[in-house]
Amino acid sequence: MAIRFLVRPVGLALALAAPTPSMAAPTCLANGKSFTIGQTACLTVAGESHLARCDMVLNNTSWTKINDECPGEAPRPHPTSISTPPPGPAPTEPTEN
Repeated sequence: MAIRFLVRPVGLALALAAPTPSMAAPTCLANGKSFTIGQTACLTVAGESHLARCDMVLNNTSWTKINDECPGEAPRPHPTSISTPPPGPAPTEPTEN
């Protein structure tokens, strides 16, 4: 019984005295590379590229979109919706299917 009370404090002291691993600097990953906080990168998501900055959000690294275009890239035309019907008069009577 007395040994148990002797071993616990010694074990605790050894655990606290052991060197702790140093924390790595937080980085964001993109295009197979690491980026530090504040660096920017051109990201491609769903086939569209945009400029983003590596930031900390709620203690985690995250990409924040800062521009719709990447530097040196030709401007993209404004996307048009193909599901919007052309403007015109609305039907006044129901049509048969």
